[in-house]
Amino acid sequence: TDGRFSGGTRGFCIGHVGPEAADGGPIGLLQDGDMIVIDAEAGTLEVELSDDELATRKAAWKPRMTDYNSGTIWKYAQTVGQARLGAVTHPGGHGETHVFADL
Repeated sequence: TDGRFSGGTRGFCIGHVGPEAADGGPIGLLQDGDMIVIDAEAGTLEVELSDDELATRKAAWKPRMTDYNSGTIWKYAQTVGQARLGAVTHPGGHGETHVFADL
């Protein structure tokens, strides 16, 4: 860990998952009970699933729509970009279909 846990963990821990989990990336296809193999020396993280199973899950995957269709969070989402791009505000607004507020 890089210190973000402030002593909240002991031993090996992964502390960051990027937005691809909510945007159709491989980590978003994982389900409870999937076996994940971490090899710290090799720098790899793999799931024990067949390519066919991953393809089936990918085909069935649908993006989650936002729960924030009104109120302050909706208003904020209309004027701010993604955190990975600096979360800068912009003029105007458009219908936000991705959930970035809770990533």
